[in-house]
Amino acid sequence: MRIGRAESVRWGVAMALLGARAGHSQVPARRVPMSGPVVAEALSPRAADDVSDGTVLPASARSLRIEREGEVVRSRPDVESARRGTLARGARLAVFEATQGRGCRTAWIRIDVDAWVCADGATLTADGPLAARQPVVREGEVVPYQYAFATHAGVRTYRRMEDVTEENWAEELERGMSVAVVGTARIDGSTYVHTASGRWVSMRDLSFARPSERVGIFYEPGESLTSVGFFRSNTRAWPTAESALRDSGPSGSSVVFTRREVAHVREERVLRGIRFARLDGGWVRSSLLMRPNVGAPPAGLGTRERWVDIDRSQQMLVAMEGTAPVFATLVSTGRGEHPTQPGEHRVWSKLATTDMSNAGDSDIMTATALYTAARVPWVMFFHEDQGLHGVFWHDLFGRPRSHGCVNMAPRDAAWLFQWSPPALPPGWTAVLPTRGDPGLRVRVR
Repeated sequence: MRIGRAESVRWGVAMALLGARAGHSQVPARRVPMSGPVVAEALSPRAADDVSDGTVLPASARSLRIEREGEVVRSRPDVESARRGTLARGARLAVFEATQGRGCRTAWIRIDVDAWVCADGATLTADGPLAARQPVVREGEVVPYQYAFATHAGVRTYRRMEDVTEENWAEELERGMSVAVVGTARIDGSTYVHTASGRWVSMRDLSFARPSERVGIFYEPGESLTSVGFFRSNTRAWPTAESALRDSGPSGSSVVFTRREVAHVREERVLRGIRFARLDGGWVRSSLLMRPNVGAPPAGLGTRERWVDIDRSQQMLVAMEGTAPVFATLVSTGRGEHPTQPGEHRVWSKLATTDMSNAGDSDIMTATALYTAARVPWVMFFHEDQGLHGVFWHDLFGRPRSHGCVNMAPRDAAWLFQWSPPALPPGWTAVLPTRGDPGLRVRVR
C-alpha cells in the first residue's frame, strides 16, 4: 500500500481545521446569561473589570462546556483576531472573564491567557473544569484509534446504518486507504465498523493495522551525545571484550541484539586496533553501533531551549535541551523525489490528529496511487505541509519512507508532541505558536 506522507495533506487541510468560524449555521446558538447587566446573581471578583460593558460572568460559572468539535480559540474577543487553536467537544474549561466583541452573538469567554472562545457554541456550567489531553489513548494501546485499511478498491462507505440495507453508499475507498474505528454494529447479519468521520464500513472489507511499539532511548543525566547507539544489524554481545574480539564464548554467555535496537554505551576500549563498547548486555564491536551526530547547535539557541536535530543520512532524530541530549530515536524521512526539506524550521501548528490525503495534490494526475490516512496522530507541521507525526502503517524506521514528512513510531511521536513547545492544553485539539510561545525549532540536514 502507498500510505505514508503526512506532507500529502494539503496545507489548507490543517488551516481548515484551525479556521472554522466561531459560529455554525446548522447549530442553534445557545443564549448564555451574559448578554446585558447581570442582576440575578452576585458578581464574582474576577468580573470587576468587565462591568463597564455590562457583560460579566455569573458567580456560579466555573467552566465552559464546549458543544461543537473544533470550536476555534481566538487571541482576542474578535472573530477576525488571530487563531490560537481548536477545542474538543465536551471539554469543560476554566473561565476567567467575559466581554462583548465582533462576530459573537452572546459573549466572548476567556479560557486562558490570550485565549477567547465565542459562547455561541458553548455552555457555562457550575461544574468544575474537566478536560483530557488530546488525543486520548486508552490504557494498553499505543494509538488513539483502531485503524483499518481497505483491502481492495471500491470498498463502500455509508452515512447511516439504514443506508446499508438500501445500498445507498456515500464514497468508495481505494485499496490501502485507512479509516479510524470508533465502534462496531451488526447490520443485516454482518459486522460494520463506525468510523471517526461518521461512516459505516463492512468489516470484511478491512484489515486492521498493527502499529509499531518501537521506542527510542532517553539519555541518562550527564551522558554524552554518543553514549547511545543503534545496532546496524543483528549481533551478539559477549561477557568480555576478548570474547567479543573472538566472537565466541561459552554456550549461553552471549546476549542477542537485533537490528535497530538501541543501547547505552557504558565504556569503550581498544583491542588489537579494534574498538569495543560495553553495553548493559555485554561487549560488542563499536562499529556495529550507529551513533548520533548533531554537530554545532543552531545560532541564537537559548540555554535550555528545546529543539530537534534530524539527520537524514542516519534517519535519526535527537531531541535536545540547549546542548544537552534528551532523547534519540530512528525515524523515516522523505524518499526519492520527495525529500524532507533541509534547513532550520519552526513548528507552525500542532494538531492532536488530522486526516491526510493526496487527493488535492497538484500532481495527483501523475500519482501512482490515491490514498487517505485517517486521524494521523501527534502532528507538528514545521515546513509548509511537512511535519513530524506518528504513523500506524509501517515499522520501517531507520529507512527513508515518506513523501517529505518525518514518520515516527507512535510512542516516540506522543512523547515528542508533549515535550515540544507550545504545550497543547487539556481539552485543546490544536494549538498555534505565538511570538511569546514559539514553536519547536526543527533542524533537518
